[in-house]
Amino acid sequence: MKTKHQLSALALALTTAFTSAAIADQTSRTNGMRDNTPGLIAIQNATIITEPGKQVTNATLVIDDGKVISVQQNNRAPEGARIIDATGYTVYPGFIDAYANYGVPAAEKTERPDSPIYNNEREGGNAANDAIHADKNWYSAFKTDSDAGKNFIDAGFTSVQSARLDGIFQGRGVTVSLADKIANDVIYNAETRHFGSFDKGSSQQQYPSSLMGSIALVRQTLSDANWYEQAYGKQADNGPVEFNAALKSLANVESTGIIFKVEDDKSLLRADAVFDQFNVPTVYVGSGYEYARLNDVKEAGSRVILPLNFPAAPDVSGVDAHLDVDLAKLRHWERAPANPAMLASADVDFALTMHGLDKADEFWANLRKAVKHGLSKDEALAALTTIPAEIAGVSDKAGKLASGYMADFVMVKGDLFDDGVIQSVWMQGDEVELLPRHEVDFAGQYSLDWQGTAVTLDITAKPTASGELSWGEDTIKLRHVNASDDAMAFVADLPQATPAGTWRFKLVPSAQNEFTLTAKAPDGSAQDMIASYSAGSADEVQESDQQVAYVGDLTFPNVAYGVDGLPERQDVLIRNVTVWTATDEGILEDTDVLVRNGEFADIGDDLSAPRGATVIDGSGMHLTPGIIDEHSHIAIDRGVNEGSEAITSEVRIGDVVNPDDIHIYRSLAGGTTMAQLLHGSANPIGGQAQVIKLRWGANADLMKFDAAPASIKFALGENVKQSNWGDDMTIRYPQTRMGVETIMRDGFQAALEYQQQKRAYDRLSRSEKQRTAPPRPDYRLDTLIEILNSDRFVHAHSYVASEILMLMEVAEDFGFTLDTFTHILEGYKVADEMAEHGASGSTFADWWAYKFEVYDAIPHNACLMHDRGVLTSINSDSNDLQRRLNTEAAKSVRYCDMEPHEAMKMITINPAKQLKVDQYVGSVEEGKHADFVLWNNYPLSAYAQAQQTWINGRKFFDRELDKQRQQRVQAEKNALIQKVLAEGDKAYIGAEDVYKEEQPTWHCDTDHDVWLDHFLAGTHSHGGKH
Repeated sequence: MKTKHQLSALALALTTAFTSAAIADQTSRTNGMRDNTPGLIAIQNATIITEPGKQVTNATLVIDDGKVISVQQNNRAPEGARIIDATGYTVYPGFIDAYANYGVPAAEKTERPDSPIYNNEREGGNAANDAIHADKNWYSAFKTDSDAGKNFIDAGFTSVQSARLDGIFQGRGVTVSLADKIANDVIYNAETRHFGSFDKGSSQQQYPSSLMGSIALVRQTLSDANWYEQAYGKQADNGPVEFNAALKSLANVESTGIIFKVEDDKSLLRADAVFDQFNVPTVYVGSGYEYARLNDVKEAGSRVILPLNFPAAPDVSGVDAHLDVDLAKLRHWERAPANPAMLASADVDFALTMHGLDKADEFWANLRKAVKHGLSKDEALAALTTIPAEIAGVSDKAGKLASGYMADFVMVKGDLFDDGVIQSVWMQGDEVELLPRHEVDFAGQYSLDWQGTAVTLDITAKPTASGELSWGEDTIKLRHVNASDDAMAFVADLPQATPAGTWRFKLVPSAQNEFTLTAKAPDGSAQDMIASYSAGSADEVQESDQQVAYVGDLTFPNVAYGVDGLPERQDVLIRNVTVWTATDEGILEDTDVLVRNGEFADIGDDLSAPRGATVIDGSGMHLTPGIIDEHSHIAIDRGVNEGSEAITSEVRIGDVVNPDDIHIYRSLAGGTTMAQLLHGSANPIGGQAQVIKLRWGANADLMKFDAAPASIKFALGENVKQSNWGDDMTIRYPQTRMGVETIMRDGFQAALEYQQQKRAYDRLSRSEKQRTAPPRPDYRLDTLIEILNSDRFVHAHSYVASEILMLMEVAEDFGFTLDTFTHILEGYKVADEMAEHGASGSTFADWWAYKFEVYDAIPHNACLMHDRGVLTSINSDSNDLQRRLNTEAAKSVRYCDMEPHEAMKMITINPAKQLKVDQYVGSVEEGKHADFVLWNNYPLSAYAQAQQTWINGRKFFDRELDKQRQQRVQAEKNALIQKVLAEGDKAYIGAEDVYKEEQPTWHCDTDHDVWLDHFLAGTHSHGGKH
């Protein structure tokens, strides 16, 4: 009796003669004869993987009209079905790439514009920034492209999620089949997630020009989308709210989510912080560096799409390679193939993508390498099927082989994750044959037991068929080797066999990884034997089974001198040390200092050590507070300036803190424990600053000193009016010193009016609010309001006395006090006015005459400001000087006989007061944070070296330990170099542009468009053919 399901299948088969071809479009008219090719197919005798972890052996897959009808463990086929014998084959669900730009127009390659572009052309309701394409729905531009689809199909992919990978908000993706049909027939999901990145791509608009600018634009755009949903159709102060297609499209991003490309593990965490603020579900396109901050990535709680573009090894062929090669690159070369396995071990769901690879062979070579590095085959299959199906919004029709799903699958000879070969790829029930189905690749090794002896056959198929038979210790060359589609014949002279003589053989496949070897003896008798097959020679099989052994370390950060974790907090008693208190107590000789629970607990004589405390003999040593740098540009990623516009108060250095910067560790070696990371001086009102403690080994968030009040960088002088930017940069206002004052006043006036608008809206009745658009939240103006309300403090880049006076006057007119003038090389001219205003000064010790506006600088500046009652500090503005601020402070002793303890205050308690954190740090006092330095000599001496640097009772630098680290770094580097050399040419197969971008040394006036430079070089984050 036929079951109901079988009858249904039969009915479907009988009706195919009267219906159009499977999955044909319904609206086009047929020109000529209709295609009535039957679509009922039964694939029999296969091993079928229905989904990861589920396998049906000796099974039949029935498909019709482009969909799966059934998967059954039998060999029965519906009547009328076309039968395909898949003996020896494994059938996998079709693979899905959730991140591609297949079938959509690519961004046009552009040249660098002759002059800067500040505003775009508004047309069709587009966004005000050319990097925002959120209004694009890419299904409307999609066309099938058989040429572009070939690489995907060759790798076993049957569908992709696609968008044009250009810009910050890139529009909504479309998930399509790779079948070569009209677009209408292959679209599986017309409107999937939004796509995005921090890279502005082809946009020639100046803003944003830095990573922090991109982050600020993402934050403002998401806020604008929320506002637009409430405001559109209502009346604003300046007229009806504009139509904005991009903001309208983004109104649903909280439900659709976004696929967001990031440059490295740090930017993944940065993006996550922004999107979490707006409750946007995220999937991140990873970088291959996720393993470096695995716990943080896991905590982000998002899925990841992983490219498999593993790096080529750095060149280590030179005699001096150990001097030139970067240890971080060597580590990444070794560890990158383990990234998928490490994410899997941390229970982070991920999909795999072809993005960044040019050929299918590269994809499978790297995926098998990832399996060798610990990724399970089920995890790999899930990353190709079920997980990307969910990401691409097609989990109800693709990613599995089950009734009702699309007939998208892959037929493979062998184990695809080991040495299998893709024979054909099926999309919507249509087959693309990559290899003849019954052509057998006989190359490999065969093992059998013959006449009581273990016999091995090694066969090579290319360029011509040949082979050897190993009988015990004897190796016999095969003769007359001939291969057909389904059999191989050969002859061997075997004096060891019974009977001895020339034997004839025939090898034919019988089951997966098993062959039947028929041996015909010299006397005409025949014997059949089972030969077990494995791809590759015995040496290759042995190599593939070897466990991967890593010789490189994995540290935080994963660079030279990285650490295994944050140091433990200790209770410490330092005995008989000279203490520079940076208080009215002055310098205390032969004193004991007790540290408990991360704070200074006691300072005095003959103190007792608590149980378990570390005791340090400080005889001959000096203890100072940790050095604090008011003006630093270390530990910043991808741009210190957002110099595109004159006011960029919305951008935040705190968004781009780089905890991997080696200058953090080097500064600790110079006794620096805290720094204010400042925006550069490219614009009059720059970005928000970030105070950090130099906790080497911590992530960016743990570096931040949250107790520090908010601050911001202003700038005066030639930089902000673009005097030194070249002849083309003469468009942006201001271009004069008068204009600098004017735009600051205009900015503050705009903030006041914005504040009044918000207050006026709050006073409206409920009915009035229903008719009135709320004021649009503006992060730029919100920051200026914080300044006006004295909730954010200004640190101003300054040189010339007249400008210093001007800025104090502006502040007084708007009712706030300038906190600190930094650089302030003419501060000695206006010290009385600064003291009266309440401004402090943070200056260079003895820099002068390096450009025209500092010609009047003198090395006595710090002393003169100090003597006139101005709170004075010495800053570095340099990753080099930050390591020796102790000797910079000593210069005031040299030039103008400043009392040494007062000089020490200029790099400890005085900058602490300027940063308004002096209740926590800056001096050695009971109850303050135990941030201190132990010196081997008088700390203002050029011969003094920091022996130990402590932060909150944790030892972050130890000079003796550093010597050991130097030796370990060299040993590790040499071991990795030897590993590269041992691998030979194979080590240099891979991508060369996937290593983290080395950050330049940032200065106040460093200003370039990091995204445009990438785009013009062809290395922007959306590169690749897929």
